[in-house]
Order: sequence, then structure tokens, then C-alpha cells
Amino acid sequence: MAPSASTKKKRAIFIGIGVTLMLVVIIVPISIELSQEKNEPRSTINNRIECFPFKNMTSDTCTKAGCLWEVVSGQPSCFLPDTSVYGYEVNGPVTNIPNNKGFSVDLRRRRSADGTPLFSLYGNDVDEITFEVNYHTDNSLGMAFYPKGANRDQLRPPVAITVPSATITNQRYEAKLVNTGIGEPFNFQIIRKSSGVVIFDTSMGGLTVSKQFLMISTTLPSEYLYGFGENTHDTFLHDMNYRMWPIFTRDISPIDEDVNLYGAHPFYMVCENDGSSHGVFFYNSHSIDVTTMPNPGITLRTIGGMLEFFVFLGPEPESVVKQYSDVIGRTFMPPYFALGFQLSRWGYKNTGEIQQVIDRTRAVQIPHDIQYADIDYMDGRRDFTIDPVNFRDLPALVDEVKKGGLRFVIILDPAIANDYATYERGVALSVYAEWANETLKPDDQPTENNIIIGNVWPDNKTAFPDFFRDSTKQWWTEEIRLFYERLKFDALWIDMNEVANFDTNQYSDKLYCPPNQWDDPPYETMAAHTGPTNRLSDKTICMVAKFGEKNDERLNYEVHNLYGYSQSIVTQEAARQVLTGKRSMILSRSTFAGSGKYTGHWLGDNFSNWKNMADSIIGMMEFNMFGMPYIGADICGFVLNTTEELCERWMEIGAFYPFSRNHNVKDAIDQDPGVWPDSVAASGRKALNIRYRLLPYLYTLFYDSHTTGSTVVRPLYHEFSQDRKARSIDKQFMWGPALLISPVLQEGKVSVDVYIPEDVWYDYYTGIRVTVLGSTTLSAPRDHINLHLRGGYILPAQKPDLNTMLSRQNNFELLVPLNDQNSASGKMFWDDGESVNTIEDGLYQINKFELSNNVLTITVEKESASSWPGIVQKLDTIEFMGWPSPPLKITVQSNVAEDIIIIDSDKYFYVAESKRLTLLYEFDMNQSYTVKFE
Repeated sequence: MAPSASTKKKRAIFIGIGVTLMLVVIIVPISIELSQEKNEPRSTINNRIECFPFKNMTSDTCTKAGCLWEVVSGQPSCFLPDTSVYGYEVNGPVTNIPNNKGFSVDLRRRRSADGTPLFSLYGNDVDEITFEVNYHTDNSLGMAFYPKGANRDQLRPPVAITVPSATITNQRYEAKLVNTGIGEPFNFQIIRKSSGVVIFDTSMGGLTVSKQFLMISTTLPSEYLYGFGENTHDTFLHDMNYRMWPIFTRDISPIDEDVNLYGAHPFYMVCENDGSSHGVFFYNSHSIDVTTMPNPGITLRTIGGMLEFFVFLGPEPESVVKQYSDVIGRTFMPPYFALGFQLSRWGYKNTGEIQQVIDRTRAVQIPHDIQYADIDYMDGRRDFTIDPVNFRDLPALVDEVKKGGLRFVIILDPAIANDYATYERGVALSVYAEWANETLKPDDQPTENNIIIGNVWPDNKTAFPDFFRDSTKQWWTEEIRLFYERLKFDALWIDMNEVANFDTNQYSDKLYCPPNQWDDPPYETMAAHTGPTNRLSDKTICMVAKFGEKNDERLNYEVHNLYGYSQSIVTQEAARQVLTGKRSMILSRSTFAGSGKYTGHWLGDNFSNWKNMADSIIGMMEFNMFGMPYIGADICGFVLNTTEELCERWMEIGAFYPFSRNHNVKDAIDQDPGVWPDSVAASGRKALNIRYRLLPYLYTLFYDSHTTGSTVVRPLYHEFSQDRKARSIDKQFMWGPALLISPVLQEGKVSVDVYIPEDVWYDYYTGIRVTVLGSTTLSAPRDHINLHLRGGYILPAQKPDLNTMLSRQNNFELLVPLNDQNSASGKMFWDDGESVNTIEDGLYQINKFELSNNVLTITVEKESASSWPGIVQKLDTIEFMGWPSPPLKITVQSNVAEDIIIIDSDKYFYVAESKRLTLLYEFDMNQSYTVKFE
């Protein structure tokens, strides 16, 4: 439906917040005479930069606009000429930054023979810009293009980053201008010194810096491109055939199209042909479009801010991710209970139904750490309320189940109904997003204030908190505190924070955004074309909403992608303040680069089908690359009814999601595992018991991620980057470097095609060494997920139980798969599992394990001045795989005793067929030991 006349009435264009633009932009194509050589299409057709991606161009309209036209199947027909005609040229000397920290140079738009700037794609091009390169460390650098004399901070997103800084001693890259003469075309390269490979190269042209359209293209050293999100990607390794993906946070399910989903992560990695890897972070929060090109290359387009990049030289894939985390921040350390299995659904009718699910799960002996309540528990779907009829006894249930170790999480949506006390308290503190200018506000919006009003889940109209304001932080924290007095939740789930709004621009009684240069920018963006009315504001609030403190306000046009990011920061602070001294956990649907410091993420409203289950592996691996390792998909699928077989297989793979939660939609069938005791529950219990056994290893991986930035779930490529086959594997994944997970992802299959890289591997279940490497097929009955342990690593483990409160009381184990040198190493991080800042305060310990030359050493590291009491549980089982022959004698010596103990022969046993040695002996986890095998 079209908006009503009264809704359309006020259409003036807002000027002056965030960016200042002219009221009207008139683009007049300049007729330019090009030589025959310049008019010819490029010699290669695989690096065409499309001129107007969303316009139906013809030969006539294309050439009149100054672009080239040639029809070739699978290629853009209307595309830019090369750098001799379009882009920027050198306009001054190169200026070196002191202390060998980089250089800068002024550029100006390319000119015709009479000195007139050549044609513009979307108008308002900046004639003179500065290009600056900053050397941060030996392995990282930054670069930026900005209007000459501009304040760069005003062009950057309000996101906390850390610019690395170190003395340059062994710079691993060369950053150079290919041309330095005045008037010569701009061309910049970054070269890896060790190989001479050019990893960033702007020679294909297309550089554009205008008020509302910025573009840059680079060739890539190989076709092995990963990253960019959050999008629907069919493969982990990107399709390089002119695929475009939008980056713009939106409330949209992961359907089978190239759509923008809930988060914004403009970061990519490339594996070079020799196995070295590098990464690039595009530091921009506006709507972004990414286009791949077969040559290979990429084009990045955005509608504001600045072209600013951080480049990371690795060279190992894990090193790239760590270097990226140096800039955006390390992941939060999840509480131990957050690594347990979790149950949820939208559609619980009352407290009794939640109790039934808990009981059903216990009855089939499924480990269960967290129970959720979706918006059903609320009164009229209003935050911080409880349905007084159907969920009046929910607080009592929460208090009761927590006695046995079960934790409880509630959902909070940002949209606040405008008809109750929480809203009024917010109005008094001026916490809500407002129209940037009253002249923009449609007539049907409230007249008593400037608050932008929309429609989300509550029965009444809603307002949207501005989490960039200090007053909002105060109000949000107090509302959470007040609600905690009624219901003792353990963590918070924040949803719909892209920010979502229902039916924007679609109906006369819903939010309508008047036409303006922000909601309707000159470059339309692919994100706009994925919405129902082809506008940026579809399914969200208007781009002319304003956010931030007075005198530092920004348009939603600039910070839309940061809504979930800003809410996550405030919510984590509030939860930790309310749950005094507790780490808690935040789970956010919308995220941005750096969100991993504050929140985990689930992959959104997936579908109960086999493809979405397979796609979850890609999503997990990408979010680990983005610095968000606490990640998982809704097990068994969210939308539509699942099937018994699909749910069974999904419970198996879901047992190895870092964030492991079964969740489904309202009105779908129940899909908690207890619904199918003999199939889904049986297979799920088997897989989850393995998960719980390996939780000390998983927790240690999170410690490494929190302290060094490494991934938790990772692709095979990260461990085997020299292996070209491993670079494209996306149906298997790893926990850290040591556990390979190979699920069944197809209906009706009882076998699975896998790829096992060249190394030493052992079957997790039998301990038998794998003899067939490379591509192979493994048996996979319905109750079995294939798992393999990598030789040379020691994995800490613990006897599983029905939740982590119970399992943490059990004794520890070690799994020791040997490599070809009969050696292995590993470690275990341990703390109390839920207090804030245990690492910063030294309230933890690390046990290190090293096996070499038939000697196993166990050492303990903890801060001497710490009040950490140590570990009560014992290490009582060590399982070696690939042990060559039965030992004649095993001796143990502790660092606190001089005596050497000879272990009785009945305390260890050896299975020759599998070469498996099991040692049963109690080690105090607070002492160091030397164990010798003779």
C-alpha cells in the first residue's frame, strides 16, 4: 500500500548531522572524447568494474555516462574505463611519516586535456583527497583515502578499536606507489617481501571518493577468498564470478539468495598460492556491497564514511585472525555453563510447558545446562514484564531448577512499547532514537516529542533505545536490575537488534520514511534491493533517525550497522553489574566487527532443512574468523517442522557447536530431543556426552581465543594451508588444532565422504590410527558422528554429567594421541567458571602436559600472589593412542616428594590391536609430575 497523503506531507531534506550535503544533487554527464585505444574494451574481460549495478543500462545510456559497453556472457556489459580515464592521479610529492611509520600523498581526480575533472558516476565526487599509509607493526599496516584536510575521526565509525603500534624491525611487506610523477594514475601495491607476491593492487582502477559513494577495487593473488559477512554463502570459499554480497544488518532469514543478514563484518582473508595468508579489514559502518571478479579481484562499494583499511600479513591463517583481533579486540571469556547444551523455543504456552520440557530432557538423560524463555513469558510482549496468567509462576520455577544446576536465560528485544512504565521512565531520561529533523517527521508520528515510533512485537507502538547515550545505559541497567529482583536469570538474549521494525514503508498505518538523500542515496546498494520496497529503511527504522549524545549525533544512515553492537556493550555491562561479580553471557543477533568482546551470536532464523544444517558449518567458521567464536545455529532448525532424521543428525553436529542450542519457531512441532527417546535422544546423548567429556579442551580453546585471538572452531585450511584440497573443505570442521569433526549432512545417508589431511590421525572411538588419508568414505550409522584426534596433541577431558555444575566436580582425564615422533603436548586452563576477570586477577591455573622420549611431564602455572585455591579434582585417567608397545615399568615422581613411585601393573593396560595404553593413577592437579615409561 502507498503511504497516505498526510504521511507523505513533510518531505524536506535534513542537512547537518554527521555529513553535510547539498539539498539537490544534479549529475550532468560530461561528453568526453576518448582515443580509439581508450574506447576499446579492456584486453581482459575478467576484471570489469560495473558502472551502475542496479540500473538497466543500454549501450546508449552507458556510453553517454562515460562508461564502456560490450556484451559478453556472464560479464557486466557497462563498465568503467581504465585508470587513464577514471579515478585519481598523483597531485603532489610523497611525504614520509617520521620514524619509518609510513607515507602520504595528495591525489586529485583524473582530468581531461583542458584540466577539467572527468565524469562522475553518482555525483559530488571529492576532487582532492589524501592517501595515507601507516606502518603499524612488522606484520600489519593501515591505509586510508580521505578528503584533503578532512577530520578523519568524523568519518570513522564510533567503534572502539586499537591501532597496533610497535617498532618496525623486520617489516614483512613493501607498500609502494607504482607511479609517483605528478599527473600519473594512482596505483598502490602491498607486496609480501618473502615471496614477492602482490597482496593488494589497485591497478584495475575504479577508485571513487564522493559524498555518498565510495569505491575501490583490488586484484587478489589467488582465487582462495574467504570472509565478508553476515551473508548467505553456499561455500566457505567464495565464488569469484561477479557475485555481489551486501553488508547491511537486517532482520532477514538465511534464505537461498545473496542477501544481507543480521551482522556486518567487512573483513576478508586470502590464501596465497604458496599457503601464506593475509587479511583485510574495511573499517566502515555504512552499507557495503562486495563484488568478486574472476581475474581474481574484488570491488568494494559503500555510501559514506571513509575508505580505510587494516592489512594483516599473517602469514599463517591463525596469525591473521590474531592480528585482526589486535585491532577489534579479543573475544569475551564465556562462563563454563555457557558451553553446556541449551534448550529453547518460541511458543511455550505457560510455565508448565517449560517444566515438561525440562522433565522430558532429564528423563532421557540428556545433559542440559540452560533453559530459555522467548517473548511468550512477557505481558503483551513488553520487555521487563511477566505474563500474569500463563507465566506468573515462572520465577518460582527458575528458583527451583537452579538448585540442580540448570541456568535460565530470558530474551529482551530493544523495541519498547509506548504504553507502560518502562517506556515512560525512558522518555524522562531521553533514551530513545529521534527524528533528525521535525520537518522529516510524518504527520502520524507523535506530536508531543521527536521520538521515532514503529511497530515490532508488542501490541502497541514502539520506540527504540539509543544505546550510544549515557542516559540509555543508566536506564537499561536499572530496568534489568528491577527485573532481576523478580526473576533470577543468569544471562541475557538480545534479539531483533538490527534494529528490526515491521512493515516499514509498506502500509499507511506503519512507519513510513519520507524520500530523502539518506533513505534513498544516489547509489542504491544491494541491501536496498533485498527489501520489499527497495529502500535501505525496509524492515528497519528510517536512515534519518539520529543517535548519540548531543553535539556528537550521527544519522542512522551512518551507524545502522552498529545498533546490535552498541546494545551488546551496554547489556554486558548491565548484566555484570546486576549479577554482581558474575561473568554472565550475552547472546546477540546483530553484530559488528568487535562484537565478540561483548557477546556471542547464533546464526539466526534458519530453516529445518538439510542445506541450512550444512550451511551452519560455513557460518561457524566465518564467525570464528570474525573474532566471534561463541557461535552456533539453531539445532534441528528454527522455521518449519523438522523431521526425526534431520533432528537426529543435527543434534550430532550441534553437539560440537561452541554455542549448542536447540530452538524452534512458534506453532512448529516440539523438537527437544526427549520427543524421540530412541533416536534423537539416544544419538544426541551419545554426542553430547562426548562434548561434555571434552569441555575442558573447549574451555581452554576459549581461553586461548580470549588471550591471543585464535579461533575455536576452524576450517581445515587454517591447519593445512599448504594443502590445496583442504582450502575448500566446508563440510567438516575442527575444534582447535586437534579434533576433526565430520558430520553427515545428507538425508538417508549412513556413510560420509570426508577429507583427512596428511598427518597422524586416530579414530576417537577406537583409538586406532587412520591408515587411509585424503578423500575417503567412512561408515556413519544414524547414531554416529565421525571424530578424529590429531597426533601430537594432548586434550584435557573430564567425566561427563547431566550439567556442568555436576561435571565440574568429576575427575579429569587426558587423551594423548601420539605423532610419528611418539610425542605430544597440550594444556588445560581452569578457573571457577563464572567470576568476572579471573584471568586479569590471577584467579586461575594452567596445567601443561608434554610427552617426549617416553617421559610425560605435568607442570602447574599459577600466580604466586593469587588467592586461587587450586583444583580439588584429580587427574585419574590418561589414555595414549599409538603407543608402540607395552611398557615394562611406569614410574611417577612429584615435585613435592623425593620418592619415585612404581605404578602397579594393574593400574595400566595395553591393547596391542589398537596400540592403546591406558594409565589409571590419581595425580594431584596442583602438583607437577614426571612420569617415565620404560
